[in-house]
Amino acid sequence: MNNDIRNALLDLFSVCLEVNGAGRYHAHMDFSAHTDSVTVYVLPASTNYQDTSARTYLLDKDIYVSRHLGGTDQQIVANLKALSDRVSEFLLPAQEEAA
Repeated sequence: MNNDIRNALLDLFSVCLEVNGAGRYHAHMDFSAHTDSVTVYVLPASTNYQDTSARTYLLDKDIYVSRHLGGTDQQIVANLKALSDRVSEFLLPAQEEAA
């Protein structure tokens, strides 16, 4: 994994933290070292985590971050940036309320 991929992963994690801090949604990010993949999913902040059958996933995306399955380094970075942009869309309602 090169530095560009690492930085894109850190940016994605940062966006997830921002979404969580805004309070309307919970953005989860999991890294699976054994498969070199990242999973990001977003749920409403009101989610009942004890009832797994009632979860409403607003976003659920997996990305491979290895060349073997994820494509070229440039493709992986582009995919991670696109996912960061998608997750950041969950910030828009909070920003509109603050305006």
